[in-house]
Parts: sequence; C-alpha cells; structure tokens
Amino acid sequence: MSGIGVRLVPPGDLTERQSPTHCVEIDLGPDREQPLLITPSELVRLSIEADTVLAEIRAHAKQAESQWRTSLGHWFEEAQAAVQAHPPETAMLQRVLEALRRPDRHPAASLP
Repeated sequence: MSGIGVRLVPPGDLTERQSPTHCVEIDLGPDREQPLLITPSELVRLSIEADTVLAEIRAHAKQAESQWRTSLGHWFEEAQAAVQAHPPETAMLQRVLEALRRPDRHPAASLP
C-alpha cells in the first residue's frame, strides 16, 4: 500500500474547528481527499492492533504451512508404499522391448 503517510501537524496548521489533540495526520493516498486527523494515543493503539493482527496472520500461515507439509509427507509415504507394493513387471516390459527391436515385427519394416 504505497502512498500512505503519517506526519505530526504543527500547531499553527490546525484550524479552530480541530482539536489540538488530534495532531497526527494520516494521508491514505490519492483515493481519499482529506487526510485523517487522530491523537497520538490513537496512533499508538492503531500500531499495536496492527502488530497484533499481523502476528495472528503469521501464526495462522505457519500453522497452515505445517499442516500442508504434514499432508504432503503423508501423500509421499502413501505413494512410496504403493510403488513398493507393486513392483514393475520387468519380464513383460522386456518382451515388449524385444518385439519392438525385431525388424521383421516392426510395422515400418513391412512398408514398401
């Protein structure tokens, strides 16, 4: 989110209608015409809440990744067990290869 800015408003820039305690200006970028004016304590609370939410998001992402890795490990083990339970029939594959190598059996050999 580029374009967001925070600045402390000098006392001379505050208008008569604005509370002098609302001296922190948050500019949310070109989509919002007027910047927000908040108190310094609201800025601190906003920062703490944002950090808390980001920490929760990170925790959920790490938990999801851990579950995904566990599932992936189970799938790998199941696939490996399935492959080991059914060894390839090498005798049949050998016969197919021998048949393909014989020139008298090859379809291209019978072409004029």
